Amino acid sequence: MKKKLLLILHLFFILLDLTNGFSDLDALLKLKASMAVSPGRGGLDDWEPPRPNSIVSNPHCSFSGVSCDENSRVTSLIISNFALNGSIPPEIGVLNKLVNLTLTFNGLTGELPLEMCNLTEIRFVNFSTNKLTGEFPGEIVAAMTELEVFDVYNNNFSGKLPLEFVKLKNLETLFLGGNFFSGKIPEEYSEFPSLRRLGLQGNALTGRIPSSLSRLSTLEELCLGYFNSYDGGIPPEFGSFKSLKLLDIGGCDLSGEIPESLGNLKMLHTLFLQFNNLTGEIPPDLSGLVSLKSLDLSSNNLTGGIPESFSDLKNLTLLNLFLNHLSGPIPPFIADLPNLEVLQLWTNNFTFSLPENLGSNGKLLILDVDGNHLTGTIPHDLCKGGKLQILVLMVNYFFGPLPENLGRCKSLTKIRIMNNFFNGTIPAGIFNLPELAMLELDNNYFTGELPAAMYSQSLQIVSVSNNRITGIIPPAIGGLVNLTKLLLQSNNLVGVIPEEMFNLKKLYVIDFSGNNLTGEIPASIGSCSDITSLDFSRNELTGEIPRSILSLLTLNVLNVSRNKLTGEIPSKLGHMKSLTHLDLSYNQFSGSVPSDGQLADFNDTIFAGNPNLCLPHTPHCESKSNLNHYSLIKSKLFLSIFIPITTISSILIAFFLIKRKNKIQNSKSWKLTAFQKLDFKAEDVIVCLKDENIIGKGGAGVVYRGSMPNGIDVAIKRLMGRNHGFEAEIQTLGTIKHRNIVRLLGYVCNRDTNLLLYEFMSHGSLGEILHGPKGAHLQWETRHKIAIEAAKGLCYLHHDCSPLIIHRDVKSNNILLDSDYEAHVADFGLAKYLRDAGGSECMSSIAGSYGYIAPEYAYTLKVDEKSDVYSFGVVLLELISGKKPVGEFGDGVDIVRWVRETISEIPQPPETAAVVAVVDCRLKGYVLESVVDMFKIAMMCVEEESTSRPSMREVVHMLTNANVQATCVVTV
Repeated sequence: MKKKLLLILHLFFILLDLTNGFSDLDALLKLKASMAVSPGRGGLDDWEPPRPNSIVSNPHCSFSGVSCDENSRVTSLIISNFALNGSIPPEIGVLNKLVNLTLTFNGLTGELPLEMCNLTEIRFVNFSTNKLTGEFPGEIVAAMTELEVFDVYNNNFSGKLPLEFVKLKNLETLFLGGNFFSGKIPEEYSEFPSLRRLGLQGNALTGRIPSSLSRLSTLEELCLGYFNSYDGGIPPEFGSFKSLKLLDIGGCDLSGEIPESLGNLKMLHTLFLQFNNLTGEIPPDLSGLVSLKSLDLSSNNLTGGIPESFSDLKNLTLLNLFLNHLSGPIPPFIADLPNLEVLQLWTNNFTFSLPENLGSNGKLLILDVDGNHLTGTIPHDLCKGGKLQILVLMVNYFFGPLPENLGRCKSLTKIRIMNNFFNGTIPAGIFNLPELAMLELDNNYFTGELPAAMYSQSLQIVSVSNNRITGIIPPAIGGLVNLTKLLLQSNNLVGVIPEEMFNLKKLYVIDFSGNNLTGEIPASIGSCSDITSLDFSRNELTGEIPRSILSLLTLNVLNVSRNKLTGEIPSKLGHMKSLTHLDLSYNQFSGSVPSDGQLADFNDTIFAGNPNLCLPHTPHCESKSNLNHYSLIKSKLFLSIFIPITTISSILIAFFLIKRKNKIQNSKSWKLTAFQKLDFKAEDVIVCLKDENIIGKGGAGVVYRGSMPNGIDVAIKRLMGRNHGFEAEIQTLGTIKHRNIVRLLGYVCNRDTNLLLYEFMSHGSLGEILHGPKGAHLQWETRHKIAIEAAKGLCYLHHDCSPLIIHRDVKSNNILLDSDYEAHVADFGLAKYLRDAGGSECMSSIAGSYGYIAPEYAYTLKVDEKSDVYSFGVVLLELISGKKPVGEFGDGVDIVRWVRETISEIPQPPETAAVVAVVDCRLKGYVLESVVDMFKIAMMCVEEESTSRPSMREVVHMLTNANVQATCVVTV
């Protein structure tokens, strides 16, 4: 009591000092000065002191956002979205006649000043979407006895939920969501006398949801989900809310079944329970929600079917049931719901066909039933009202032709119907719809020709691959001015590649492979400067590779294999630094393969099937006359110098043997085998095996740094015994060569010991530096670069080696960094050849490192290239979070599980919030979009199902083309 009295006296004297000669005008000018208004944003530009001799009295009452009473006292201050920075000054307490204080969507920081206790007449306070911090000052709340609305949504307040609000008899709206409040929801929150809206979502609340909240008889909106993590389930007592209109408890780890009592909420128009762990069947009693408009039960573990009683939900506009285990047919009454606009049922087990008259209500906007077991034809009336925007039917068993009226549905923005059994011709009008951006018809049985007229200004993606389309590629395709991806592979197309398509300046992926195209590759291809992937393989193309292709500076993939191309390989092709995949095999190229640039980094298989092509170091490339000439010269040289050299050599050898007689006896048994010319000997390696030269130890052996007489440093890995790891390293690294794979120089061995010699990497391994004291210096640009380079190394193993190579031990400690932090994939002791690309091999035991092992490998012992992809995804998560794969998250929890659990409570779309939740706090000045893009790629790589993971070729493409525009730079 004494402490409170002292606080009151302290505030009294502060306020007395502020109000002594301090006017509302002075307070507002101080407010502007404290808030650091961004130049040019307007809004507060007219907040200026009066000029000398000004006849205007009380100028502050005409300031923007300010309202006054008849005594020129400020009663309302509304400043929203003006990019204000800084803090709220103590002088705010001078404005003691304020009724409305609204400072939303700015960048205000710091704590609320205690001088706000003077705002005793305030009724509306709204500070939402700022960066205000600190534990919430309950004294301020207690002083605002007339408060009706208090909104601090989306700030950085922390601590326990304040209890002082409960005593405010007029309080109707309390929004504390989007902060960092922790602990349990107080039982006292069931005692609000007049509360209508309560928002606690997006905090760090725990414990059980109090069932006593159901006593809030005046409550109309209740939001408790997202980032909070509650024990137990939904209190059945919530069915007794008399006035509740909105109930949102999504994404907060709720378990158990949905209470049948919720069907008693007659006033409820929105029920959101998505992203939880709810089980059981959908209660038929929910049909009692006669006012319900939006129902979202997605991403739970619900079973059973859609209750027939839902036919009573005549006001329903949105029905989201995706990502559950629902089964059975989609009931016919779904089509009869008069107001239904959104129906999303994807990733369930629904069977039979879509309701015949679906869409006949004329209001359907979105239909997504991807990944079920549906069959039948597309309902004719889906676009009856001309409002359908998104149609997603992929991965089902639909058949029959597409309705012609889809080509007249001008509202469509996205059509995704791949992996079905559709047939017939594609309605021509689809290519001319004014809003359509994505058209994906892959893996069906469409026939006929592509339409001769295409003039859509909106189409960005056209994918009609793996169908039975015939005819030519129409020149009119050049009219699709915003096209970015054109995929027509595996059809029966004929004719030439039209010149007109290379007028499409935004095009970056073209795939015409597996058709019957003829003619030459147009030289105009060089005008498509943004192309990253070009695949013309498996056609009948003739002529040469146009030199204009060298101007495609972002080209990652070039595949022209299995055509009839002739001429020489362009000499500058090896200088295209972005090229990660190249295939020129099975053509009629001639001449010599350019020896400079990075062509030497690719496997010789990319040139196979070109009998007139001269590869480096192939004998048939030298003419017989040259061979005879060189043979004659060699013979004369041999005769002229053989005898004297033999004599001198004999003397030197004898002298050397005598000189070395007293050396360590077992040094005679050391043998050096080199994979390139080396200017040192086995003895030079052996003398480096000292404890002071050790730079690393692991399960595979000990690594030493060795300084050779020629000044070159090498890394020496010592393996005891002639084990499998030694053989695997030699077998793989001895035969492959790539810039981003560590180079094996050779090996030294004797009867007991094997020493592998590598190029030395001065910055050690990624794992050591990332998780060590130097990790703070590894900033985002370098991490992104390392990710791309390591991906290119793995991409080479998986796609350019024949047979392909599975690394089996991809981890951050096996990615080495040279003096420029360039990444090199290392340690091939567990590597395996995979003879059947796309197949898998069954191992006798698990190999690899804990935290990186793919689920299918751990469970079935089957391994393929997608196992490496999973491990690489873990490396990406390490780069993003700065955390080790295991050991930081509790027993049995690895980094993948930790990330999934961390983001499981985030509502869609989760990427930005997810990155903020897991990003390495040591990163400064990073481009948020770039981190988000890598996060998406990482999560694709660590998918549970191996078939859902991208290939390493796709990973390289995505990383290389990730968003690097600095539209949002995080500087903390």
